[in-house]
Amino acid sequence: MKLYILRWNPTFSMTYEYFESMMSFLKNGAIDDFNWSIYDFEDLEAGDMFVLAQVGMGDEDGIAGFGIFNTECYTAENWKRKDGTSLFYSDMSVHCLIERRKNPLFCAKELEEKFPNVNWHKGPAGVLIPNETVEPLILHLMKNLLPLKSSDKKIAFTKDKNSNPLGKFFAQYISGLCPTFKQKIIDSNKLEYENYKEGEKVDSSLIEISVKKFNKVELTKDSSEEDFVKFFVPVA
Repeated sequence: MKLYILRWNPTFSMTYEYFESMMSFLKNGAIDDFNWSIYDFEDLEAGDMFVLAQVGMGDEDGIAGFGIFNTECYTAENWKRKDGTSLFYSDMSVHCLIERRKNPLFCAKELEEKFPNVNWHKGPAGVLIPNETVEPLILHLMKNLLPLKSSDKKIAFTKDKNSNPLGKFFAQYISGLCPTFKQKIIDSNKLEYENYKEGEKVDSSLIEISVKKFNKVELTKDSSEEDFVKFFVPVA
């Protein structure tokens, strides 16, 4: 699993109006029929993750959403020039969208301080994020979003009455992109494994992270890392 950044400039790409309609769709169900052009197309695989960053809008730049790719890259008509040339695209599932206008959450200024080796204001779409930034960035998203109980006008994600709406998605991201945090979950929780024997060593690559079925952990903006560790459970 890898992490890509998709850069979106509303002045010549997807309009704000279209973005707002996508937020409405997402609040009522998943978005699975979206695609984007990919610059680093060679190694992209179905199941890789993306963050969508709004760029070119000054102080309002920042993370505008995230999700996973559903397909490997394929060629289709160049959306920019309509001159018979092609670009590489991938289809995506969108898990969360964030309205950037006058919204301080995940703003570029903050992201530049925390993750300076990513350009949060310009650049091509579909570029791999440096490996050393991947886990800290995923955990930064998680710690800010998992405490949210429901979406407001500036944040949209599919609702789930039985659990934290974004928990299952972050469990997936942690399984594939956050080896250090994943190991903390494994070390701090009893492994859910049908034939598991206490003290038995299980290859961590065979262990997936999930949200506890009956989760009593209440996450808030002041929750410690230990609280987030307790929110998940290792499953083999």
